[in-house]
Amino acid sequence: MLPTGRHRFLGFGHQVVNLDTRPTTAVVGGQEITTLDGASLKISLVVNHQIEDPALFYRSGQELGLRGVGSSFVVSVRVHQLVQIGTRDWVMTRAFNDVFDQRASLAKDIQPLITSAAADFGVKIIALDLLDLVVVGGLRTAIADSLKARIEGEAALTRARNEAATMRSLLNTARLVRQHPGLLELRILSSGQKPRVTFVVGSGDRVDKSGAAAEPVEE
Repeated sequence: MLPTGRHRFLGFGHQVVNLDTRPTTAVVGGQEITTLDGASLKISLVVNHQIEDPALFYRSGQELGLRGVGSSFVVSVRVHQLVQIGTRDWVMTRAFNDVFDQRASLAKDIQPLITSAAADFGVKIIALDLLDLVVVGGLRTAIADSLKARIEGEAALTRARNEAATMRSLLNTARLVRQHPGLLELRILSSGQKPRVTFVVGSGDRVDKSGAAAEPVEE
């Protein structure tokens, strides 16, 4: 392990391997997995990782993949494979309903296994999160239809409850008015309504159908 600074080596045959130890984020997406009961899901995860032990990373044989590519690419490929394997093992042992209900805990469940496997070649898993889970095939249409029917049923039930509440309110109001007729007059007075008077003014005498002059109308 070379510290920061300049270094000089005497003789020939030396090899310097540069490793990028900065944290790197990779998206493990697009893998289609079948559940225990035959449903197809497409799952994507995002993983944040870095080389924690460069010496162990080198001794584990990972340096063989560094020819022509950067170390971060090699690490991403290995971590990508670990995440894929862990996700498949988690999904394929569960039924569709269990996977869908427990999807929030997927990343949390498989992260310890991936962290342990990555530590064997000097890589640290900083974070692992579920990015997306999509139902594939005809099951997606069936789920959409079921969700639509459930929402429409809830909307119809809400409308029925509102109509029933309105009818109960009207029934109570009618019962009170029958028992206490004076409440209707109080309701009119409390509403602040005043009688309106409309005057019709003509420019000349109006004649009705009988030919007689019509008087101005007052309401």
